[in-house]
Amino acid sequence: MNLIKKSAASVLVAATVTLGAGTAHADPVVPNTGTPALAIPGRHEVDKQQALENMLNELGVGWANGGAAGTAIGALMGLGVGCISMFPGSLAGCIIGTPIGAITGAIVGMGQGNPRAAQAIQEYINTP
Repeated sequence: MNLIKKSAASVLVAATVTLGAGTAHADPVVPNTGTPALAIPGRHEVDKQQALENMLNELGVGWANGGAAGTAIGALMGLGVGCISMFPGSLAGCIIGTPIGAITGAIVGMGQGNPRAAQAIQEYINTP
């Protein structure tokens, strides 16, 4: 494969990942004010569904405040590093580096955009 085809394929992969990440949108979930659960003294009850909704809301805020930009920047950085680091097989490096950079950028961008997102994820995981 010649250099022009490799470059065109690399740019196509990067553009697809960047555009796909930039078009995602999450609306906040409206809280459900259903019947409250029976409270047992000395025991902290948290509903798994409530913890999930809280986590999704916090992740949505993090995405809106920096997740999309972090994903785009991470994808481009992963593309550059992947293409340069695996020069003889640069197409493989670009294909591997772009999604890894996008995932890393999304995690960092959402964490910086909403610091409460990590706490909400831990609360959801630890809810029985």
